[in-house]
Amino acid sequence: MSILRLDGVRREIGDFVILDSVTAALARGQRVGLVGGNGAGKTTLLEIVAGREEADGGQVHTAKGLRLGLLTQEANLDRRFAQAPTVRAVVRSGAIEVERMERELTELEAGGAEAVQSAAYASLRERFEAADGYHLDQRVAESLGGLGIGTELWDHKPSELSGGEQTRVALARLLVADPDLLMLDEPTNHLDIAALEWLEMTLVKRDRALIVASHDRAFLDNVVERIWELRDRRLATFRGAYSAYLLQREAADARTRSVAGTTDAAIKREEELVQRYRSQRKHV
Repeated sequence: MSILRLDGVRREIGDFVILDSVTAALARGQRVGLVGGNGAGKTTLLEIVAGREEADGGQVHTAKGLRLGLLTQEANLDRRFAQAPTVRAVVRSGAIEVERMERELTELEAGGAEAVQSAAYASLRERFEAADGYHLDQRVAESLGGLGIGTELWDHKPSELSGGEQTRVALARLLVADPDLLMLDEPTNHLDIAALEWLEMTLVKRDRALIVASHDRAFLDNVVERIWELRDRRLATFRGAYSAYLLQREAADARTRSVAGTTDAAIKREEELVQRYRSQRKHV
């Protein structure tokens, strides 16, 4: 069952068409690599899916209640992110629903034995446990450490970090949030080898959907199972990771060249026949 469906999505700025009749579907838990040349419209498509940018035509359909998360290349420009009290706090806030349940549990516990023994407390605690709430701080630490943010920075304000560090913190926040559909725009730009390997392992272990735009071929080979290619304002889908996509793309281009060559040859023969016919008519 699809959690995301694009039907004829179109985006244009003035007379310039960025996306034209883009159609695709994403299944629950599917991991997709979004590829294309610079300016092909990858970021625009992610922004449209996330609802941050309006399409000029077509429709975007999402499953009811779908939780989306998008990492942009300008994640550090988010004002609420920059104004957070600490790095640890901003990453923890990714699990906003878990934090809300945690506060409610604390309030009930402050109400004494009667509140703790209530059905409301039991139900809330059950939901908190199902959301892995008791391991939230552990997940925050794993995400920050895995992405190379040292413990000495965890109590700093996000605004005190470099741009690359802020992007990694924003990524850690999204991983802690664990949305149904995670969308990443060039997430490997500020990662060293250790952080890159940790991110690859983490994304593969997730059982939720992923769309990642990247120029890192090895990363795509290690993480995704399908490729969406933006080319000439249209989107084509390919099964397999990046290496498999390359073979399919080369084969498709070869067929196109073959057909074009056959067509050109046919046109040339037809023109020669017409010319020969005209020449013969002159001598009749």
